[in-house]
Amino acid sequence: MAGFCACEIDRLWDKDYLFEVVEPQDGVFIYDCSSYFDWQFFSFAEGGIIGSCDAKDSVANEEWRKRTDWDLAFHRQNIKTNSGVSGVGAGGVLKYPQEVFDFDAIMEAPEEGYLTDAPDSVIYDMSQMAAGNIGYAHTGLAQPLKGWAVLTDMMNGVWTYVQSAFIVRTADGKYAKVYLKNFKSDIGVSGTITMQYVYQSDGTINLDIKQSD
Repeated sequence: MAGFCACEIDRLWDKDYLFEVVEPQDGVFIYDCSSYFDWQFFSFAEGGIIGSCDAKDSVANEEWRKRTDWDLAFHRQNIKTNSGVSGVGAGGVLKYPQEVFDFDAIMEAPEEGYLTDAPDSVIYDMSQMAAGNIGYAHTGLAQPLKGWAVLTDMMNGVWTYVQSAFIVRTADGKYAKVYLKNFKSDIGVSGTITMQYVYQSDGTINLDIKQSD
């Protein structure tokens, strides 16, 4: 229970010494995903969020599951792909194997090894936390992306991030490489995701694409 208390407190007292302010630009997605109640649906083709739904609304979630116009969905640091139990798309994700992390050195997407989403749950309601009751919403999650952001110092609100790239197979079978950089806003409050990405729109595995300035 203490951990859940700290998660809420950290939104007021966050101090992330690794945080760097990143201005919005091509290939960088910055978005407030702090809500425990909503899933935010992201499209690489559109370059942003195309809609949202309540995490406990089974009807709305089923409607999104049947859609193929989104590729990733965000609920705080939780992420799902349009695949497996989460969606009918051809999505999936894998952690890119590198001995030393180098995002720019990734030239091609692997053709195999993508995992589809598996059943899981996310925290939804902490209003009864003092009584020992935490509300959860059942959902699908991209298992390779679990733990990309971990609150390692609850008292000081310090998060640690996985220094790795992930390759996402989109809902329509295209590819993108992503680097989940942090979970902080530019004023140091948790809940804002910064994701660097390169999206290949032509359907090939080529990821050697230069972003425009």
